Amino acid sequence: MKISTSLLPLALAAVASIPSFTAAKNVTLSILSDNVYFLSEILYPNWGQRTRADYIARSEYIKYHDVVVIQECFDSDPCSIIRQSLSSQYPYQTPTVGQTKDGWDSTSGSYSSTTPENGGVVILSKWPITQRRQHIYKDACGADWWSNKGFAYVAINYQGTNIHVIGTHAQSQDSGCSSGQAESCRSSGFTAMRSFIDSLNIPANELVIISGDLNVKRDTPEYSSMLTRLNANQPSTFDGHSWTWDPQTNEIAGYNYPGDPAEYLDYVLTDNKHKAVNSFVQTSLKVKSPEYILKSVAYHEYSDHYPVRALIGVDL
Repeated sequence: MKISTSLLPLALAAVASIPSFTAAKNVTLSILSDNVYFLSEILYPNWGQRTRADYIARSEYIKYHDVVVIQECFDSDPCSIIRQSLSSQYPYQTPTVGQTKDGWDSTSGSYSSTTPENGGVVILSKWPITQRRQHIYKDACGADWWSNKGFAYVAINYQGTNIHVIGTHAQSQDSGCSSGQAESCRSSGFTAMRSFIDSLNIPANELVIISGDLNVKRDTPEYSSMLTRLNANQPSTFDGHSWTWDPQTNEIAGYNYPGDPAEYLDYVLTDNKHKAVNSFVQTSLKVKSPEYILKSVAYHEYSDHYPVRALIGVDL
């Protein structure tokens, strides 16, 4: 068979015009949510915040994640210990939500420079952070009224692909709140978060993660309402310890709330409007610290909450 050489340039041009595609690769992301209980040392000087910060920074559970979302990083000194000690593993970090407007690409919501306490949320990342935004919740009650609580949003460059993470600490149950008020404040915050995500116009094929102490008990009507309000997916599997806040097994929680029932309050979720995942397992890590002594009492806790780790399998 003879081929006309006059057609060769056209054939080569056609081949050159065919677009090349890089197949998505299944990866497993590790996301850790950790409420560290770093209350102000001025108001609460007896909870070993700096000692616990040092132990957390040297612990095994804090290592080897893609993103770490920290809550209750209220006191700057123990929070700085965490930041500095983990800076080689997590070199990309946000400021603390609600501390100031410095270091953020934008601040929205009800930020006030006169509010006494910051919001306590910090995001640490193994991968470059390309956007940092903070939003301060409008509604609060009880002790949270004195805090710039809200959420941090980051866009992360994961090996050339964008992933998006929101870290938050929702309104706490508090005797200073009227009946139903805390739940109402949480609902308001989740609605604000959903509106914020929608406002970013994130492409539907990019992964969006929501993580933190959401202060909503798992398997309750409020939990179902939260997932609906956020339009979020829960993990397909929950394993590890049965609870994330447990006065029966945690010495700090047990001291503060003896006899109270255990609760599951801390989560990693994915956004239903964006990239779907292949697998999603959350583990409550019942970790114990080296012993330390507070007011002649021995403790073995990193915090009053147990951290949760989510392993997310996704095509990126």
